[in-house]
Amino acid sequence: MEAKFLAAALSFLSIFLAIYAQSSGPESLVPKYDNVEKQMVFYTIRSPLTLSCEVKIGNYSDLIWKKNDTVVNEVKTLIGRFRIIKAEGKFMIDKADVFDDGRYSCELNGVSKNITAIAKPIVRVPSNHGVVEGEKLTIPCTAVGSQPRLSWSFGNYTNVTESTGRYVLKKDESSNVENSVLIIENVTLDDRGDYKCTGHNAAPEDAHDTATVRVKGKFAALWPFLGICAEVLILCLIILIYEKRRNKSELEESDTDPQEQKKKRRNYD
Repeated sequence: MEAKFLAAALSFLSIFLAIYAQSSGPESLVPKYDNVEKQMVFYTIRSPLTLSCEVKIGNYSDLIWKKNDTVVNEVKTLIGRFRIIKAEGKFMIDKADVFDDGRYSCELNGVSKNITAIAKPIVRVPSNHGVVEGEKLTIPCTAVGSQPRLSWSFGNYTNVTESTGRYVLKKDESSNVENSVLIIENVTLDDRGDYKCTGHNAAPEDAHDTATVRVKGKFAALWPFLGICAEVLILCLIILIYEKRRNKSELEESDTDPQEQKKKRRNYD
């Protein structure tokens, strides 16, 4: 009886150890992440996007790639734009776009591992702005990437994400990105300087671009006009004085001519 119980116990223990060894052994799929904790891979727009899955147990030829649970061959936005290197367990897009971000997965024999592709942010602002004192200034910041968040830095303000005083932040309706438009009401001369737009998302590197604002005084355009008027006035005075002198000399010459003619006639007689 004891021998049967011992044999049963040993059999159960061997099965338990086998299951434990299988569960605690090496994983069959090991993706390559840039951020292991969040299972993310970061890429630059218009540059290659490469996803890798190392096969520990099984064959690379049986590896299946999906995006949002759909086989990549059936995703319309990916057709003709990607290639799979089966021998290395790689999925590649040579010229990735912003819409190539999202959740991908590599699957093998019922085991699936997720990889989230994140497009790094890119921001652009017009380089130079000229405005007259007292007017309204609008600086747009165009942002692309995976869920970009924008902030502004200018003057004594750093990483501004909310409207404050004369500085108003608005969403660009076309891109649906918050804080993508900076509006300054009633511009003053103190508003001159650099305005930096910064884009953030889950990627570790932020994106920056800077606009330089030049503010002209209210009467800045008046002084050149007054200068031109003064030049015209001086020119007119010079012409008037010249004409008066010329007319005076002509009158004097006309007065002396008859007397000289009379003298010549007397001498002739």
